Amino acid sequence: MSDRTGRANRVWLAVLGLILLAAGAVALARGLGLCPPLGPRYERVLSARLGAWVAAHGWFWPALAAAAVLVELLALRWLLLQARTDAIRRITLPWTAGHGTARLSARAAADAVSDDVEAALPAGRARAVLGGTPAAPRVAVGVVLPDDADPAAARHGVHRALARLRYALEDDRVPAVVRLHAARRP
Repeated sequence: MSDRTGRANRVWLAVLGLILLAAGAVALARGLGLCPPLGPRYERVLSARLGAWVAAHGWFWPALAAAAVLVELLALRWLLLQARTDAIRRITLPWTAGHGTARLSARAAADAVSDDVEAALPAGRARAVLGGTPAAPRVAVGVVLPDDADPAAARHGVHRALARLRYALEDDRVPAVVRLHAARRP
C-alpha cells in the first residue's frame, strides 16, 4: 500500500467512524430515554408528510438510486486502491550521448540488489523493491537474518549492493531505506 493510499484510508475511516459514532450516540440516547420520543401522533404525521413529499417529487427515487450508485463506485475505487503500491516497473536513464533515454526493468534491478545482499549473507534472505518515479527511483531493502548473524556484515553487504545499484544507474543520490530483521532458526 502506498503512503497516499494509507493517508486516504485514515481520513475516510475517521470520517466514517465519526458518522457511526454520532448514529450510535443518537440510538443510545433514544434507547435510554434521554431523547423524548416523538410520539405516535407525530410519527404518523411525519410519515404522512414525508410520503406525500416523496410522491410529489418524482425525482426523489432516481436521485436516491444515483446516490447509492455513487457510493458503490466510491467503495469500489477504494477497494481497487488498496492494491496500489509505490513500486515502479521501469527506471528511466538518460542516454550517455544526451539524446533519448534508456529504460531498465525495476524488477531486474531490485532482484540484482537482493541477490547481492544474499550473496554477502548466505544464511540471510533479502528483498528489494524500487519505488518513487522512473526518473527518480528510491529503493527499499528488507533483510531477514538468522539470530546468530553479524549485523555489521549485513550492513556492509547492503551498503555494497546499494553502491553497485547507484553505479549502474549512474546516480549517487538514489535514496534507500533498509530494514534488518533477526529471525530465530526453528
